[in-house]
Amino acid sequence: MARAAGARPRAAARAGGRAPPAGARAAAAAAGGAGARARARGAARSGAAEGGARAQARAAAGGRGWGGPLLRPGLGRGALGARAAGGAGADAAAGSGGVAQLAVGLGSLVALDKSLKAAFLSAGIRFPSALCGMFIILTAICALSSVDEKAAQRVYDFWEPALQWVARWLPLFYVPSLVTLPAALSGIPGADLARIGVLMASGVVLSLWVTASLTVFIRSLTNTEVLPPAPVKGQPPFTRAEQVAAAGTAAASFAVAVAVPSQALPASVPFFISATVGGYLFGSALPAKVRTFLHPILTTALVAQAAAFLYGSVTGVGFFGALQVYLSKGAGPIASGAGDVLMGFLGTVILSFGFRLYGQRALLRRHAVEIVGTVVASAAFSLFATVGLGRLLGLASQLSLAVAPRSVTVALALPIGDLLGAGDLSSVTAGAVVITGLIGANFCQRLLDSFGFKDPIVRGMSTAASAHGLGTAALAAKEPDALPFCALAYALIGISASVLATVPAVQAALIALAG
Repeated sequence: MARAAGARPRAAARAGGRAPPAGARAAAAAAGGAGARARARGAARSGAAEGGARAQARAAAGGRGWGGPLLRPGLGRGALGARAAGGAGADAAAGSGGVAQLAVGLGSLVALDKSLKAAFLSAGIRFPSALCGMFIILTAICALSSVDEKAAQRVYDFWEPALQWVARWLPLFYVPSLVTLPAALSGIPGADLARIGVLMASGVVLSLWVTASLTVFIRSLTNTEVLPPAPVKGQPPFTRAEQVAAAGTAAASFAVAVAVPSQALPASVPFFISATVGGYLFGSALPAKVRTFLHPILTTALVAQAAAFLYGSVTGVGFFGALQVYLSKGAGPIASGAGDVLMGFLGTVILSFGFRLYGQRALLRRHAVEIVGTVVASAAFSLFATVGLGRLLGLASQLSLAVAPRSVTVALALPIGDLLGAGDLSSVTAGAVVITGLIGANFCQRLLDSFGFKDPIVRGMSTAASAHGLGTAALAAKEPDALPFCALAYALIGISASVLATVPAVQAALIALAG
């Protein structure tokens, strides 16, 4: 009788997901006793072997049997299913809220970047606006933290999804200059290209070792103890859906470019963006041993160049014509190519560094002396060592001066080249910066390992000082703890080099050293 009475409410609960009627529950309660206890013991024994949703639902019901009188009234399987559905709905709502938070956070950073650029342009200020914005963000959050630390943390948490998105795709935003490198170097004689290549490789190794050694030396003078950095959330692996989406978009847009020649230029933007993204996904999925020698950044550039060759062959514009479509800088056949879209996020990347620096503020305060001392000395060393090596290798004086700001991001390197009298060779300056970043992205981590430098402060600062944004992007992908120090050195080295290049005595010394 007890078993039959207990079965009827269970059947009723299964039929349509409704709670059993009150009469059935009363009968089940009256029939409790041995049958219900047996079922409870059976459920307890089987619970160890059961998993997934049934075990979780049993836990939510207090660990008791499914349909017997020990359940709260109305909590049959149908009610549990409704509860599970409600939980899924809550998760979905949270997911949609997360997407909205990401959109607002990322959109606000992009809008701030564009507003600062417009303001600096209208004021005739040549200093990179994003670097100024990064320090504004850092200063604002630190000021808020001094008043209300919990409020500052809420601000940081709100932008966290946007920061994670930027970090996840960071290398893509530096790749376009690497993709178009063949065009930048096409007018330089082969002998000079070889000398520049030797100079860049030697310069990366020297800058890396000198910066790392300076950091350790200054730290020893200040007797600063190295503490573990605040943990930085790593990035999840890329998914099959992302790979399929990139490949599908590339195939569809390429088909449009082939089938409708009049739409070849508009179709080039999604084609090249998806090819670049696909190259990064492919490079990231390679075995670790392969990635040791073929960094995903290099794989990304090679795949994008292959896409440019294919596009140029089909449309008739050729490889170099396709590169101009890829990165037009407002002067190509299309106002804004795929490379322009990707590089348009560089300002947003730099702004995001302000939040990252705040996240590591305790370490930054502890190591302020070694950070400031290192970046100023490293910037001076890089400028003078590059010009000196150029003269030793037999480079013309103007070429040596053009490659002097090789360790500084392109946005700052070009004005520095102008100040040193190398304005006519701006393409050489840009090429030297990209080659330096490429070498650093592929070899900095292994070189630091071989030099024996392990802590994230040394690794982050020396990588950014020797290989600027590309090195920062490469290191951040594998060592997120080093990213804040990469970001700080990336900004301060550029600022220091820019300030040094405006000093007449420094200009004269560099020009004299170049011969």
